[in-house]
Amino acid sequence: MTDAQTLDLRASARELHDAGLCVLPITADGTKKPAVAWLQYKTARTTPEQHDSWFGGHRPRGIAIVYGAVSGGIELIEFEGLAIREGLLDDVTEIMGASGLGDVWAAVLSGWVTESPSGGRHFRLRVEGADVPGNTKLASRLAREDEYTDADRQRLRERPNSRIVRVLIETRGEGGYGLVEPSSGTVHATGRPYLRLEGGPDSIPVLDAETVAAIRDVCRMVDQLPQPEAPKTAPRPSPPRPDGTLRPGDDFEARASWEEILRGIFRPLSTRGSETYWGWADGVGGAKATTGKDEHDRLFVFTTSSDFTPEVPYSKFGAYALLNHNADHKAAARELARQGYGSRHPASVGPRPSAPASQVPAPAEEPVADHLAEQPSPDVAVPEGFDYADTFGLPSTVRTPYDYRVTGRGVEVLSTSGENWNRVTFAPLVVTATFEDPEGDQYVELSWIDRSLGRPRRISRIVSRETAKRGRKLIEYLGSAGLPAVEGDARAVEKWLAEFEAGNVGRIPSEQLARWLGWQDDGTFVSSPEDGVKVDTAFEEQRGPARAHARKGTLEGWQDTVAQLASYPVPRVAVAAALAAPLLKPLGLNSFTLDISSRSTKGKTTALQCALSVWADPSEHASAMSNWRTTLYAIEKRLNLVRGIVTVFDETMAVTDDSLIDEVLYQLPMNHGKARSGGAFGNMLPWETILLSSGERPALSFTTSQGAAARILGTTVAPFGDGGGAAAAAALEGVLTHHGHAGPEFVQYILSGLAQPNGREKLKKHHRGLVDEFRGGGDMTNRRAPMVAALVLAEALACRTGLLPYEPLSHDVWRGLFTAHNPTDNRPDMALDVVREYVAGHSHELYSASRAIMGDRPPYSGWLGALSSDKGAAEVALLPERVRKILADAGYSLDAVVGSWVDAGYLKTLKSQRPAHLVPRRFDGARAKCLVFTPEGMPFGDQGDVL
Repeated sequence: MTDAQTLDLRASARELHDAGLCVLPITADGTKKPAVAWLQYKTARTTPEQHDSWFGGHRPRGIAIVYGAVSGGIELIEFEGLAIREGLLDDVTEIMGASGLGDVWAAVLSGWVTESPSGGRHFRLRVEGADVPGNTKLASRLAREDEYTDADRQRLRERPNSRIVRVLIETRGEGGYGLVEPSSGTVHATGRPYLRLEGGPDSIPVLDAETVAAIRDVCRMVDQLPQPEAPKTAPRPSPPRPDGTLRPGDDFEARASWEEILRGIFRPLSTRGSETYWGWADGVGGAKATTGKDEHDRLFVFTTSSDFTPEVPYSKFGAYALLNHNADHKAAARELARQGYGSRHPASVGPRPSAPASQVPAPAEEPVADHLAEQPSPDVAVPEGFDYADTFGLPSTVRTPYDYRVTGRGVEVLSTSGENWNRVTFAPLVVTATFEDPEGDQYVELSWIDRSLGRPRRISRIVSRETAKRGRKLIEYLGSAGLPAVEGDARAVEKWLAEFEAGNVGRIPSEQLARWLGWQDDGTFVSSPEDGVKVDTAFEEQRGPARAHARKGTLEGWQDTVAQLASYPVPRVAVAAALAAPLLKPLGLNSFTLDISSRSTKGKTTALQCALSVWADPSEHASAMSNWRTTLYAIEKRLNLVRGIVTVFDETMAVTDDSLIDEVLYQLPMNHGKARSGGAFGNMLPWETILLSSGERPALSFTTSQGAAARILGTTVAPFGDGGGAAAAAALEGVLTHHGHAGPEFVQYILSGLAQPNGREKLKKHHRGLVDEFRGGGDMTNRRAPMVAALVLAEALACRTGLLPYEPLSHDVWRGLFTAHNPTDNRPDMALDVVREYVAGHSHELYSASRAIMGDRPPYSGWLGALSSDKGAAEVALLPERVRKILADAGYSLDAVVGSWVDAGYLKTLKSQRPAHLVPRRFDGARAKCLVFTPEGMPFGDQGDVL
């Protein structure tokens, strides 16, 4: 970067700051990531002094702004280069004009406009009267095959049913950031610059929140992603009646017009091709809905102010039922029939006549089995011929119970009179397996045929036997999965399942079931769903991570890969932790955390991926690799998946609330989650794991618990050092190709050892010897010793068996990493040193009586606090938010250390205040709550120094 370019960035930062925007520096490596830790700048603007340091010198940088409240309510609407090339900007502009938004959209188009390196357009606007929502995708489409990247093709190979999506229009709002001109060079992967096309930061149009919402709605109208249809809003077409007559809903769908259905609610604004845009009937506002997007002619509503659910497809019948009958489809069909829609015949008495074979419609697509089209004669009391083997994989000896029949249309039962068949389900539904878990609890697997996607497919779900015997509970539990039954038939469904299972005892397969991975209650160990044991997790969110515990490549290939880690202690420690997880149970140890933190980008994530490869697929797109940007309950569910297998959470800086990490670190060693009121599902979820965490800040810096340090092993050593980039890349490539073998192999070795006479006691004795060796003079070292010993033991055993292709780390290396004095243990004192140093260098920002006499004006960044005297000694009072920012810039959390400051007597307290450590002080004509430091906490001299 030339000096001229550097000056341009400084000038640009000044221009942006003067316009009230929050400025960020961007790395010049093509990733478009901020060059600094930036979470604090979502709420506090950066300063000109920071800009000078970021954009000075000769380091290549890009420049970006943070959107949302911190920049005065600014929002970005981005049209991707693909959208520009496909004419979507012109389409949106035309719709804006037709919906009465032409003038305000013209103001946006002539405001501050930037062209991105990919040819996209960035439009900014300022939202008035409401908060700016977060980043939102407004329009997308499925990628064409000729647009697939190598990564897309690999994803499809791994997950054939994945949707490859191209975003067309999106926003950047609260908590988001975006690059601006004059960013150029290697800042973007293309090497092309960002260019200003119109205006600048001082020409951003100001629009009320309602208008901006209307603009977003119009942008959503060009979305091209297929939307799933729900039975409540777009009922699936029913199969034709045997006599060829039309149902009222089908007749209404064919004959009714949208103008009739929507009269009084929406009015048509304009039509482009087959698509019609609709606005409010009273003419207020812009376009709110569309119809005619495709051959199905569905209604899509984009406003949240109507009875319709936004962005959900509605059929004509579904819309009519919602507007006129509160979405009661039966009532709607009855009323339409009264109005003359459809054609009906009186119900016949006795058995329905069989349709000739030539009249039975063949299925359009039948990958399950052709026999689903068969319609057996209704006068046969014990029907034969339904092929359970082809349809559900059951043994050919499985039979339909007496008085029932199963066809492609569902299950039916003969009436008590023997004259009619009564429907039980809308599709074939059977028990395909029974299970018993190690605790003796029993489960059944229910399977049915679903045609919602236009072709028959088998869906299976495992439920407890208790649920299967309670029809209403079963239908409620599996309704969202598409169970082909309604609540009114609940009793008939539970009876059918009981009859089917009782009539096929010994024919329906019976298997072992695991509800989690790792140690089971009977002493066995399930490493993966591939172990031959059915794994059915308690929560839907656990299914993906469970499937990710799979094998790929070979054990030998994995060993060749980790052999490259021999010279790098930290990745080796992470691998040892992964192997140590199954030792927790036999050793009687609680769960604990291994934290790898550093401010570098030298392989923290790669080290965790090497460890995770012991058990699972470590790729970032696989579900086994988790991120701290989630909720406490979601973390508890993830931990609950394992008993003796490692869990990985990457990047602590991604967390949205520091207290989340604090709670996890506190709860983890208890081996269960939080107690939830009423004994709710998810109450005190159990686990047994070693949690591997990484981030720029040590995990301990997020916690307010003084005992947390004893439950965490932390290192700030860069995993691959200064010259290990090539080794890290090679290791990552290797574990992505070979994974999932080492953990199961190590468990087999542990199981064989435990099976020997006194095997468990020998293992514990070995561990106790290591614990004694790693004890030291300090209490913290002694409390950490059992955890360190577990890692050392796991590595030693794995090396002894040849599983790890290197010699064990020396005990001195282990001591240097964990048992010696750890600076993070004294983080309250270290944080206070940071504040002391800042105050010493910025004493001119402290308000005092002498400054008031001299008429000093507040500094550019505002007062840091106040300096006064108390009993002859100087007293420093600092504004809490300034202290919070000072500490955050240094990687500390005020909430994590303020309690220790109070306990150590570094802060004054006032019992009448809540919290007691925020003491009121008056300065410069204002009264504010401050952190008031004692002379021990912030020595500043005597009264003379104050004067």
